[in-house]
Amino acid sequence: MTLPLTAATKPERLRRVPASKYSLPVTLALVVVVTLGGWQGWRAYRAAQIPGTPASAEAVEARYGIRITHIAVIAGGGLIDFRFQIIDPDKAAALVSIEGRPILIAEDSGKVIDSLYHPPHSHNIVAGQSQYFLYNDRGGAIQRGTLVSVVLGDLRLEHIVAK
Repeated sequence: MTLPLTAATKPERLRRVPASKYSLPVTLALVVVVTLGGWQGWRAYRAAQIPGTPASAEAVEARYGIRITHIAVIAGGGLIDFRFQIIDPDKAAALVSIEGRPILIAEDSGKVIDSLYHPPHSHNIVAGQSQYFLYNDRGGAIQRGTLVSVVLGDLRLEHIVAK
């Protein structure tokens, strides 16, 4: 004769262990912590892949004699307007050339934008004057609101919001 299965007669493997009232919140908290940790790790990894040493706007101005005024997406997203003001014409002269031009990097994707739409116009570099470069961005790596790093020689100015 077989006895009906009751809590007392159920084998150990069939007994249900009551879930703690904290199981779900603890699990969700753990998922959030692991996700945020992974995201921070990914950002650190991406930042390490970008060339140049992070620098302040003041350090860029002291070394290269320019002040970056804005980065804007124009022409339906196909061009990037990079504008800067000349502070020291002697220091800035090296940047206003094809070889010395700044490099733009979309921080979210790591895509490099360094193709100029037209050659630089390096004549008449005067303190206080505004200059610009137009970069091709055929792939749409930089959109309005994208954080952009600007690499100037061995320095990198980070987190400039594209307009």
